[in-house]
Amino acid sequence: MKNPKSQDNPWMIALYISGAGGLLAAYILIGFFTGRWLMNHLDGPRVWLAIGTLSGLFVGILNIALLIKKFLGAQA
Repeated sequence: MKNPKSQDNPWMIALYISGAGGLLAAYILIGFFTGRWLMNHLDGPRVWLAIGTLSGLFVGILNIALLIKKFLGAQA
């Protein structure tokens, strides 16, 4: 009897991929709040909000790309 791996289960893969949207939103929010904290702490311009939000977006996209690479590599 063959034991199925968790990576072979299509429902598990769908769960990971669907959670990517929530993960991206979390990174964007963390970047936003970090930028707002820096703006208030350093008495800087509002550009810190944009820098923090875009940093969170890029880190989130990178993390999702690595997650997808992991699952595509597991299926090959």
